Amino acid sequence: ATPLLVYLGIFVFYFVTAFFSVFFNAGVVHIAKTRMEGGDATFMDGIKAATSKLGKLIQWSLLTATVGLILSALESQARKKGGIIGMLGKIATSLLGLAWAIVSTFVVPAIILKDQGPIDALKSSTAAIKKTWGESLIKWFGLSTVKNAIMFLATILFLLPGILSFGISISLAVFLVGLWILVLMLVSVVFRAADMIFDTALFLYADTGKEPKMFTGGVIKNAFHKK
Repeated sequence: ATPLLVYLGIFVFYFVTAFFSVFFNAGVVHIAKTRMEGGDATFMDGIKAATSKLGKLIQWSLLTATVGLILSALESQARKKGGIIGMLGKIATSLLGLAWAIVSTFVVPAIILKDQGPIDALKSSTAAIKKTWGESLIKWFGLSTVKNAIMFLATILFLLPGILSFGISISLAVFLVGLWILVLMLVSVVFRAADMIFDTALFLYADTGKEPKMFTGGVIKNAFHKK
């Protein structure tokens, strides 16, 4: 395959992956926001809300895929260079990827809650990050720690016994490994949703200065320190 076809394939993969993730997150944002205001949004309400912003979500997914492709190309070039230059290139690419992940944290909430396009939503996300960087950092470490602990426990309980069981019982080994994969999938979905719920609360707080009703007792306002 020519390099052009390879990059086209990578772009399509990035776009499809990004779109499904963004669409799911958009639904979660709508449900979370509605429930924070005392409403009772359902799963289908989230789907409808995400569908109503389909054009903007597709645009954001295209932009995300483009950035992903550029970062992939830069990383590929860095690997080809090798040596000190290659190593520095890899570090720079990693830092660029991290910066993009940070500034785009609140883009989906901005699209759903403020009906903004990708560029304006990115600006709103950057502004929200500046206001809530402390809370965002604590949220990231807190949720990541719990998620990693559960995944580690699942590996100990299911994956390792599953691997060791291959010499004893193939069916038992397949069952345990399959159970491990199922747990990882469930953990991924649950924590992705939890992450978006918290991001929605932080975005609302950064945008309005008011603590969402769901988080009573100053959970957002007082438990963390604003910049």
